[in-house]
Amino acid sequence: MNDKGPMDQPVSLMSRLADWIAMPEQMHGTSITEVELAAIFGVSRTPLREALNFASAIGLLRRERNRSIQIPPLSGEDMLQLSLTREALEALVTFQTASRIVAGEVSIEGLEKLNQRMNALAAIGDTGVLLGTGLDFHEFIRVHSGNHVAAGLLRQLMLRMERYRQCIRTLEGRSSHIVHEHDGILDAIRNGDPEGAAKAAREHVANARESYRVELAKHGLF
Repeated sequence: MNDKGPMDQPVSLMSRLADWIAMPEQMHGTSITEVELAAIFGVSRTPLREALNFASAIGLLRRERNRSIQIPPLSGEDMLQLSLTREALEALVTFQTASRIVAGEVSIEGLEKLNQRMNALAAIGDTGVLLGTGLDFHEFIRVHSGNHVAAGLLRQLMLRMERYRQCIRTLEGRSSHIVHEHDGILDAIRNGDPEGAAKAAREHVANARESYRVELAKHGLF
């Protein structure tokens, strides 16, 4: 018997659904049916419904009584709530991981390698892969925080945040800022300063929030 949920596979149907919802075409919201989605993903409706139930539970979409699926438009209020919640949780897990690194319980090597890769990608202008590596940087911090509750909440939250992250994917200058901000988090950890690392993580999320706000305003969504 397979008791795995929609988030248990590295490239799951849930991840594919979240990526589809995050596409710019869905920025202003859309309505679609299960049959249409099943055709898009090339799956039967049974596994699709499992993914849809999970997506509905975390607020990515709404399932209507007429069996239609509503993808809500992006909104300033939604973005603010998600981002402020993320800021608090990222600061928490960053403080905890930094504390564990300082105590010698966790090696900093993996984080160093990810940061080096981000700097190399920034140098060649590969924004897409850089942003993905940035997610890996934060996932390393979550995994090694020892706080499975916060890590799980952040993973769910980031599925919803991805819609806003895609808004600034091509924003000029943001990639270099991301690398600089990650450097700041890592520098604080190297210096044995968990509180400084948590502060840098807060500032990093707050800077992203301002970029989201500016981009949403351009589309009349803030």
